[in-house]
Amino acid sequence: MKYWKQALGSLALAGVLVAPVAVASGGSEGGQGRGFEYMARQLELTEGQQAQLKANRDSNREARMAQREQMIELRKQIDTAIESGADQATLDQLGEELGKLKVQEMQSHNKMKEQFRSILTDEQKAKLEQLKSERRGRQMKRRDESSASQDTES
Repeated sequence: MKYWKQALGSLALAGVLVAPVAVASGGSEGGQGRGFEYMARQLELTEGQQAQLKANRDSNREARMAQREQMIELRKQIDTAIESGADQATLDQLGEELGKLKVQEMQSHNKMKEQFRSILTDEQKAKLEQLKSERRGRQMKRRDESSASQDTES
């Protein structure tokens, strides 16, 4: 059980670190336009850089979609196994498979992040780090405000 908590914590941290790059590289399939356009403006990406990002995103799309489908199917299997009272060995085996898929997903995200950073100039990389830092600051502020409001409710 301890390892699951560590894995989930790592995944949450990875999500926070990858989010700005995911926005820049297209983010989710449904909301690509606005996030990409915003990041392109903020980093002042050239037409060539934007075209390369789009090509990278498009070339990785099928693999991401297949991976997403595998994870959805595996989660359904886990839900079914839990509801049917499956033994711990079965649940552990399904959990191990899910963990492997999560690691593959993290590796894919890292690859996309590296592809993204590889096309940026030094100035754009510095601006990206600044944007990430600002975002982390806003998240921390919201978390602090949320925690303060929960404390007053208690």
